[in-house]
Amino acid sequence: MTIADHTCITVACDVCKYAYDEDESYTVHFDTVDQARTILHPEGWLITADRKVFCASGDIEHQAAIAALMPTEPTTEIPGQLALDGTET
Repeated sequence: MTIADHTCITVACDVCKYAYDEDESYTVHFDTVDQARTILHPEGWLITADRKVFCASGDIEHQAAIAALMPTEPTTEIPGQLALDGTET
């Protein structure tokens, strides 16, 4: 019998540390991050480009962690535009 060393990917939520287990009997191992994304996305999991992982839990702690990744809203300032308080910007 040949012994071979294989590298695999397991996925756990960065917020609650829950490891993805398909039927709660074992941790699922993936061949690639892309394979993990393909399988987990329909189940509500999010894996970002920089490998941050969020499970499908929709609680406030998970929502806050995802919201923190979002960029700030852009503001457009046009010369001569009036601010809400009536002053010119």
